[in-house]
Amino acid sequence: MKSVCKTIFLGLSLVAVMSCSDSDQQADPDFVPKNIKKTFSQSNSSVVFIDEAHNNFLTKNGRYKPFAQVLSSDGYTVKSSSEKFTLAYLQQANILVVANALDKNRRDWTPPFTNAFYSSEVEAVKQWVIQGGSLFLVADHTPFPKVIENLSSAFGFEFSNGHVRDALFRIDDQSLAKHSITQGDSQSERITQVKSFGGSAFQIPAKAQPLLTLGKRATSIVPEIPFQINAKTPRVSMNGWHQCAVLEVGEGRVAVFSEGMMFSSQFVAATGKKYGLESNGAEQNEQFLLNVMHWLSRLM
Repeated sequence: MKSVCKTIFLGLSLVAVMSCSDSDQQADPDFVPKNIKKTFSQSNSSVVFIDEAHNNFLTKNGRYKPFAQVLSSDGYTVKSSSEKFTLAYLQQANILVVANALDKNRRDWTPPFTNAFYSSEVEAVKQWVIQGGSLFLVADHTPFPKVIENLSSAFGFEFSNGHVRDALFRIDDQSLAKHSITQGDSQSERITQVKSFGGSAFQIPAKAQPLLTLGKRATSIVPEIPFQINAKTPRVSMNGWHQCAVLEVGEGRVAVFSEGMMFSSQFVAATGKKYGLESNGAEQNEQFLLNVMHWLSRLM
C-alpha cells in the first residue's frame, strides 16, 4: 500500500523510501463502484462497523471511503465505529473492519510502538467472533503489524513488520488460491487475478486457508525505524508467506490482509496519481472484496 505517501524504489543494492505527510494521500473523490447488483435489501442488510477508535489510518469517510462505497453498493449498512471494543458493543454489528490501527495519532514514526488495543478489547473481539461475528483485519507495512500484534496473534497470525513490493496474484500460477471466495457464485464473480500494493506479509495458523501467497522472489525490507531504509536494511525472504487468508473460529469467521490499498481508491494530491481499485491489474479487486464480504456474511 502507498500508505503515508511512500514510494519504494527497489534496485539491485539500494532501497530508498520517500515519505511525506500522510495528509497528501486522499480518497479518490471521483471513485464510483462498478457493482450494480445489491445482495442485501434494507430489510435484511448486514451491519458493518469500520473501526475509527484506534487512530486508524483507514476510515469510512477518509481513505477507506471507496471501500465503504463498494460495500454500500451491495446493500451493506456501513457505520463508523468510534467506541472501544466490548462484547456488548460488537453485538450490534455483523462484521467488524479494523484497518491500519495505530497506538497513537503519530507524526513521529520512531519506536517504541505499543499495542493499539487493550487486552480486554482483544478478548471481546475473540469472544464475539467465537459467538458468530466476522472480523475483517488489515495491517499494512511497518509499523501497522506491530501495533495490532496482540489482536492478530489471538487468532494465530504472525506478521512480518516490514515492507514488501507490489504483487500480482493469479489463479494460473496458484499464488491466488481456488476457494469459494475466488470461485464466486457465478462466472461474473469468478476471480482470476488480484493486485496488491506493497504492504507486509504473514504466516497463518494450521486451520486457516490462504488466498494470496507470495512467491520465491518476494522479500520484506525490515527497517528499525519505519521508512528509514538504506542498503544495509535487512531483507527477509517472504517465499510462502501470505497477504490474505481466512479462518473459521467457533461460529464466526476471520479474513486477514497485510495490504489495504487493494480495497480502496486513493490518490496523492501532489502528483494526482491514483492507486488501488482503479489501477491496471486490479480490475477484479472490487469483486474480490465483495466475495470476501459474502464469505464473511455466510452467503458462501
